[in-house]
Parts: sequence; structure tokens; C-alpha cells
Amino acid sequence: MAIIRNGKIAREERERLIMLNQKYEQRISIAKIGKVALTNRDYSTAISRFTEYMKIMADVKQVGDYLELRPTHFDPKKEVTEMLMMSHVYFEMARIYDGSPKFAQEAQKCLSQFIAFTSNQPYQIVNSEMLRKYLKRTAFKNEEMFQSAHKQIYIESKKCYVVTFCYGDSHPVTRDFRLFKDWLLGFEMGHRLVRYYYLYSSTAVERWEHHRGIKFFSVLFLKPILLFLSKTFLRVIMRKC
Repeated sequence: MAIIRNGKIAREERERLIMLNQKYEQRISIAKIGKVALTNRDYSTAISRFTEYMKIMADVKQVGDYLELRPTHFDPKKEVTEMLMMSHVYFEMARIYDGSPKFAQEAQKCLSQFIAFTSNQPYQIVNSEMLRKYLKRTAFKNEEMFQSAHKQIYIESKKCYVVTFCYGDSHPVTRDFRLFKDWLLGFEMGHRLVRYYYLYSSTAVERWEHHRGIKFFSVLFLKPILLFLSKTFLRVIMRKC
């Protein structure tokens, strides 16, 4: 009897995996249907398809709830495109839920997922600018929640493009500039400065990475300046915090 039971369990598991694989192959089409429905203002269908897509991803990653998915469940090199799409789906779901006060909690949860799948990712600047542009032209029901999300992306981000480019991710100088960034984010003008820094420094570093000569001279020129600022100006600022 045990052998029969185990055989039945194994067969059911194989069938489940086959069905899951079929759903996984269809996931992008499902998400696209949701996007088209959103464009046509068919919000019910959009939420239904987006949720279906997210549940497929949760099943594939063996996570109980799609709101429990984290970037750590994905390979940052092989699945970065999937993560980008997921971040956008979470954002679209947040926008739809924001349209009704009774779904404010769902909007916040999806927006939190958008932040989690945006901060420290290669496409962070793209998503941040997307959200900023929506804030400029769209009247959200809970605008403060979306404004807060925009700021939170920078708060949670550990990226410091130019300094990391010169000194690496764990160097004391990089740490000092991250603390300085956290200090700047306490002010409205400081938040703008951080946004511009992320926007332009990410582009500059990407270009430097593709030109050995420019990369060499950039590091040679910038390292002493950054070190000097870390030992002087930033130390004064940190003492006042």
C-alpha cells in the first residue's frame, strides 16, 4: 500500500510540475493581457491577470504568497529582466488599487514590493524616474504614499556609483559617502541632489566601464578628491548629525 501511495504522490507531483511549467511558459502573455486591459481601463481584468502572473512566479519560486517574493529569490544576472517586469507589475497593481480607498492596504503592499524590486537593482534609476514622472502628471488618491515610495528607493539603496566605482563596495570612503547620502535625504533639497547624482553618475560610470583609458584616468583623478572629502568635509558633517 505504501508503494502505491508513494507512486500516486510522485505522479501527482510530476503532473503539478508539468502544469506549472506550462503556466510559466505563458506568464509573459498573461502579464501583457493585464497591461492591455489596464490601457483599456478594464481594471478588474488587469488585476486578475497581474495577480495570475505573480502567483505563477510565487509557485515557481516556492513562495506561499506573491507579496512574499524577494529579489533574493532570483538570480540577479540571469533573471534581471524578469525582476524588472515584476517591479512594473507591482507598480501597476499599486496604481489600480490606489483608485479605491477600500484597497489602500493592497496598494501599499504592492508599492512596498515595487520598492523592494527596485532598490539596488541595475534598473533602479529607470524605475525611480518612471515614478517621478507619474507623480508629476498623475493625481494619485494617496499621493503621499507614492511620494514616500520615491524617497524610500534612495533611502534603501546602497548604490553610490562614482565612489563605489573608485573604491569598491565595502571601503571606508564608500561607507562615509553613504552616510552623507543618508544625511542629505533628510532635506528636500538634499533629496533632489541625491536624485541628480544617481541619474548622472550612473550614466557616467557606465560609459567609463566601457573605455579603459577613461576609466583609468577617472579613477586616478577622482580617488584623491573623494578621499580628501571623506577625511575633511564629510567628517565635519557627520559630527553635526
